[in-house]
Amino acid sequence: MTDFTVDAGKDGEVRIEGVLDFNTVNLVKKQTIGLFNDSSDIQFDLSAVSQSNSAALALLLEWLKAAQKNHISLSFSNLPDHLRQLASVYGIEQDLNII
Repeated sequence: MTDFTVDAGKDGEVRIEGVLDFNTVNLVKKQTIGLFNDSSDIQFDLSAVSQSNSAALALLLEWLKAAQKNHISLSFSNLPDHLRQLASVYGIEQDLNII
């Protein structure tokens, strides 16, 4: 049993639900990294992320790096307050395309 789910829609929206922490981010990355080969636009909906820590922020940066490498437009929607606060503390909130 996992603590998260990844639901990739046909329109480039990817909904992440559950926990994004040191125990789950590598698995989430493995499930999502292939999306950067098949899309021109990706929007991660993080409204259902129930818990996160700095590992989640590292994952967002990995996605950002993959998007830049593959010339993909990347955005994040419904960023939970706790994750937005972490991004602000680390000074990277402005680097993320948060809608």
